[in-house]
Amino acid sequence: HITPILVKPEICEGTGQLLKFGDDMYITSDDMYLISTSEITLTNIHRGETLAEADLPKYYTAVSPCFRREAGSYGRDIRGLIRQHQFNKVEMVKLVHPNSSNEELEKMVVNAETVLQKLGLPYRVVQLCTGDIGFSAIKTYD
Repeated sequence: HITPILVKPEICEGTGQLLKFGDDMYITSDDMYLISTSEITLTNIHRGETLAEADLPKYYTAVSPCFRREAGSYGRDIRGLIRQHQFNKVEMVKLVHPNSSNEELEKMVVNAETVLQKLGLPYRVVQLCTGDIGFSAIKTYD
């Protein structure tokens, strides 16, 4: 998918992004937010729906420009990194039954690693600490 980059506040609230990362997001003069990740728009494809277990899993991928202020992120532990306020990102989202969510997360990591390996690109998988992930997540990798 190529998703919208401007969204209403309630779209960001639905994923917990606004509450946790609102200070790092850009807001326009007409109260629209520039997305910080296409996860926001991908998860809202089914906004207001209750998905039947038989319809799961649903897999989505998007490429989008993302916008972040990265407020307060210039600590000694990231010295030398160039922080960008606009960047392009590929995002994978799976809507799955809660009982299979951990297994599906690990499959997503394998999917991403496979692409990077086939392209011959160096990479590193880092599990984020709980202070760096959204309220709706229990585990996240970068």
